[in-house]
Amino acid sequence: MPSSPEATDPEASAPFAAGTFLAKLREDERAALLALGGVRSYPTGAALMFQDEPDDRILFLLAGRTKVARIEQDGRELMLDIRDPGDLLGELAFIDGAPRAANVTALEPVQALAMSAGSLRAHLESTPRIAVVLLEVVARRFRESSANRAQFGVADTLGRVAARILELADRYGEEGPEGTYVESPLSQEDLAAWTGASRAAVAEALRSLRELGWLETDRRRLTVRDSGALRARAA
Repeated sequence: MPSSPEATDPEASAPFAAGTFLAKLREDERAALLALGGVRSYPTGAALMFQDEPDDRILFLLAGRTKVARIEQDGRELMLDIRDPGDLLGELAFIDGAPRAANVTALEPVQALAMSAGSLRAHLESTPRIAVVLLEVVARRFRESSANRAQFGVADTLGRVAARILELADRYGEEGPEGTYVESPLSQEDLAAWTGASRAAVAEALRSLRELGWLETDRRRLTVRDSGALRARAA
């Protein structure tokens, strides 16, 4: 059973990731929006949203990262995305009123602001610029998911793993003397679910990348030694 969320201080939130919904808002717009909800905290592994549940909440991530994943009919988990501070969760159900399309789980301690769909809808009716930002975010996610589906159809496991490592490096990497350092929020099981492959196949792909000298791994720390080679292999 996931732990129950607890109320927390919204002032403790971390900076928002570039390109996320909250990061795209002006400070006054963000403050007015966040005043409409209540902030909750979730421990690592807690479920924020459940696939197929009817729920009118929308969540805004203030700190911590989550994974978005579907459980397929055969019981396999297919991870769709990582959401960062500043991202919103539950936007599809908010738009069309349908049940949740996926589970959302905390990859680390998370703070999120919860708001009812009715409150957000009323706010958007009076703030059209924020509504446009929401449309831009939804459109970008649709384009990214379409590109990922296309890649799944043509790339082998090694190519898909290379692509995911590059995405982690682009989003969370820091340049260092030996390459790009990445503190990954994902376990090897998560990486397998994100690439649509078995854990054993992902472990073999990581071993191959290490032997090629393109990557170093240490628990959840990655060092990308040759991003150009990884990018070519991912393509």
